[in-house]
Amino acid sequence: MGGADMTWLLVVLMLAAAVLAVVAAVMWARVWRQRRQQRSLQQAHAQTEQNRIDYIHESVNVIAAAVLDRRCPLTEGCIRTAVLLDNLPLDCDIKHRLSVLFEVYNATRHIPTHSSWQALDRKTRRRFQQEMWVLERRNENAIMEAMAYIKGNPFGRGSGASIN
Repeated sequence: MGGADMTWLLVVLMLAAAVLAVVAAVMWARVWRQRRQQRSLQQAHAQTEQNRIDYIHESVNVIAAAVLDRRCPLTEGCIRTAVLLDNLPLDCDIKHRLSVLFEVYNATRHIPTHSSWQALDRKTRRRFQQEMWVLERRNENAIMEAMAYIKGNPFGRGSGASIN
């Protein structure tokens, strides 16, 4: 192999190395961009989830205050609170303290709501109202204690009701 051939071989090898370096740089840039986009999506998802949890916390706190102020019927407060709390990872202590809310919710799940309630005849509606009234009288103290606990230890305020 002559000197000219070696020169061409070196030029070809250097060009190949340069092409590989460019390809590697382009691929690295794509991976970096993709990771950045993935981090951005994860942050957006985390923020959306935090907003959802904050909304649930605020709603639970507002309902508890409304029940305690007698601005919301006991059964309705239990149902609304239980449905919201079902969307949180509650620790065992909180589940135990608020168990009456879930008990009332489960005891009234068969009662129609919204337009289905409006469609009921008067007799059926009264029967369900009587059922709710009995349930409220039987559990009123426990319901009020649970709502007072929520109001005294508001969700989403750091040291209050924990969702660990």
